[in-house]
Amino acid sequence: MSLPPFLHWIIRSPLFALVGLAVSTCSAVAQSPAETAPAAPLLQRGNARVVLVGDSITGQSRNHPAGYAHQIDWALRQVYPDCKPNVVALGGSGAGVQSWLNVEKRSRSETVFLDVKGIDVKAALDQPADVLIIMLGMNDVLAPYVTDEPASWEKWTAAYRELITGLRQRLNPAVTALATATLCTEEPASPKNRVMDELNAHAARLASEMGLLLLPTNESMKEALRRGRRAQPDFHVTGDFVHPNAAGHIAIAMGMLLGLGETEAAQALETKRLAGILEKAGGESPKLSYAITALTAEPDSERQSFQVRCWATPPGAATPSQFSLSGEGWTARPAAPDQDDGEFIVTGIPDRRENPLKLTARIGDRVVTRDVPIPAPWLVTAGVIRKSWNDRQLLDPEALHGPMEDRIEQRRDFTVPLDIGHGARLEWRRYFPSVNFTGGNSPGSVDFAAVTHAQNFAAGYGARWIHSDRERPVAIDLSTQIFAGSMQMVVYLNGAKLYDGLLTGEPQKRRSIEGRLRPGWNALVFNLNHLAWQWQCTVDLKAVGDDSLDDLRYSILPHELAP
Repeated sequence: MSLPPFLHWIIRSPLFALVGLAVSTCSAVAQSPAETAPAAPLLQRGNARVVLVGDSITGQSRNHPAGYAHQIDWALRQVYPDCKPNVVALGGSGAGVQSWLNVEKRSRSETVFLDVKGIDVKAALDQPADVLIIMLGMNDVLAPYVTDEPASWEKWTAAYRELITGLRQRLNPAVTALATATLCTEEPASPKNRVMDELNAHAARLASEMGLLLLPTNESMKEALRRGRRAQPDFHVTGDFVHPNAAGHIAIAMGMLLGLGETEAAQALETKRLAGILEKAGGESPKLSYAITALTAEPDSERQSFQVRCWATPPGAATPSQFSLSGEGWTARPAAPDQDDGEFIVTGIPDRRENPLKLTARIGDRVVTRDVPIPAPWLVTAGVIRKSWNDRQLLDPEALHGPMEDRIEQRRDFTVPLDIGHGARLEWRRYFPSVNFTGGNSPGSVDFAAVTHAQNFAAGYGARWIHSDRERPVAIDLSTQIFAGSMQMVVYLNGAKLYDGLLTGEPQKRRSIEGRLRPGWNALVFNLNHLAWQWQCTVDLKAVGDDSLDDLRYSILPHELAP
């Protein structure tokens, strides 16, 4: 069977080509020189006993109504109507390779329950399986259990090899497959995903060495995201930038089925489920979408350039599209326009909370427009390590105060690089909120997963200078959208500390505090300390009473503060 276009894109990805798919020693698999997928389907016409080993994503494969185990069941029945799929999901929240290794050893002699109710790991692993699929790595990156160093990746690989060996001995599967861990944030080039790529590359080499299949689940999720973004600028394949939504679960199931040679079942998911989600994205045709990328800027300049990619989807046959992009105070020049997509370099000073641009496309005889909001930037830095957390998940006061806090409170220029020991320095950089990270493109959001692959106990800072034409009270709304982690936050306005508390301990992880802007420039600074897991906050100014904050201007350059 020839592969449909979306499957060709997946199997031609660099990681997928690293070992190919047909590396199993099972005699049922024979490499096809044209397609690199197994020549024969491996799920026994939908009747194989398949054991899934993984983390909360694998738990959700059953617990989520659209989970990928449900998707696999459905897709197999489309191809083999009388089959009885037996897909057992052993998914544990927070599990990485090492913790799953501990679970496997413990379950040899005792009952162990994970995320899916009623499934005992011991009983599940004591029965033979036809197919074993392992998908791990997400929590190793998210927590993180793995640092951004080759030695850490090698240690992870050694533990993975031991886990695979133990599981194969217990299940004696005819086929063992490693599924590539999926996206951690929806920016493929983020620091977290760069480490994920390293772990997936190590898993691919491990598959080659041990004669396993490699299932392109990371690649299939990226492809679903790519296609969705061409229809809707904030299309998502996750619900929280880690756990898949319906589209993400379908993409994972497609990647698994493809890797197991079940191309017809994968195609059923594409045509009957994913295609419908993509068709609804972006509303009615003709569709217009875009993606924004901040380009390198001069350090001491307020001016900022962005690459804006745009796509138009005609209602019928492809017709030439004409694009334009405009905004008051902004210049836009086309760069390499194409028939159904275009590219602009837009330059201006993003000094408002949201800086509106207008994207217009003429598609045949139709004109379609989209608002393109560019949020004001933050100045951010990260790298301080503070381990002195007490049993109430708060930092000791002495640990929370250092040279940076002295500069902030004394209203000095705190953006000068600061040595923090061990040859490291705090260097500030500009940050633009993005739909790819926790908090989305809300102008007040900062997700440090966009900045660094953080160590545990890491602390970071964010700063903005805000110009008001008069004195006024404001509400400063603090919140976080993380689902895992503890964070202590300190907020300063013009050097005065307004908040010091456990943000993740506030009701609904939200707190509003009172502040007062002075005429002229005001410095809003926060310090966000985290123990582990996610690391994001939102700091937003809100008007009080009948006031409007539309006149406020934002800057990332240090300004002399109002007296």
